[in-house]
Amino acid sequence: MQLRYSILVFIAAAFWGLYWWPLRAIEAIGITGQWSVVAVYLIPLLALVPLTIVKRKTIYQNRHALLFIGAAAGAGLSCYATAFLYTTVVRTVLLFYMMPVWATLMAIVFLKEPNSMRRWLAMLTGFCGLALMLFTGSESGAETRVPFNIGDFIALLSGIFWGMGTVLMRRSPTIEAMTIVPAQYLFAFLISVFFLLTLSPAITPPPADAWLKAMPYLIGFYVCIILPTLYICARSSQVISPGRVGILMMSEVLVAGISAPLLAGESLSVTEIIAALLIILAGVIEVLSVDDSSADTSTA
Repeated sequence: MQLRYSILVFIAAAFWGLYWWPLRAIEAIGITGQWSVVAVYLIPLLALVPLTIVKRKTIYQNRHALLFIGAAAGAGLSCYATAFLYTTVVRTVLLFYMMPVWATLMAIVFLKEPNSMRRWLAMLTGFCGLALMLFTGSESGAETRVPFNIGDFIALLSGIFWGMGTVLMRRSPTIEAMTIVPAQYLFAFLISVFFLLTLSPAITPPPADAWLKAMPYLIGFYVCIILPTLYICARSSQVISPGRVGILMMSEVLVAGISAPLLAGESLSVTEIIAALLIILAGVIEVLSVDDSSADTSTA
């Protein structure tokens, strides 16, 4: 079963490598700034209302666990989309993918998963990549970007919150993943509204015609594609180690790394490429350490 879910997570996460592209298209249509983030969570949330009604008894029975899972994972979703507004696509994705390191730390503390020197090496490697990514400059032509900005910070928070969410999902394997997704979107919407009120210079709603023009993106991509992939990730997080989920989701890095230069004209500096390789290597080491731990346990 773990192999099946591992394949599904790898494929599902690949679609998230294009998460930024419809977001930019929605902004170009007229739903600008933080309103674009509110939109990508509001419309799917409305689409989930019938499911919420059908599953209302199950949701009520598991309301306490869903509250914490939804808050953590929803904060991760909201921070992830918001970060695209303030920093580059590739930096957002890579900083999010410090998530296996955070998930490993939390799994060791809260799930009592076995620790090893290899897992510590994975975390050290990840933090070295993080330091390079955050505290070195980025140059693209004549433009020099500040080493650390609000977008980088929010992207980093997205990985921390999502890692927390995967650990909480792992602790609740009996809760239906179908009920987890509405909780995630509810909190993602609420936190996006909070960002709108605190980060946006203007909170005037976009015109109605902009909403109508954006619907093909909001429904076609964020409802029909992202919602099913989020369900797959939620269900997989209940049966697969949080660190393994993190590395499998790195298919998103591959897609974002290809799409951002082609569609957005973004490029990484040499230092950022080294940082990216360190972050990805940390995830690979983490998966190998989980396999070793599992083998040791089965041998015992």
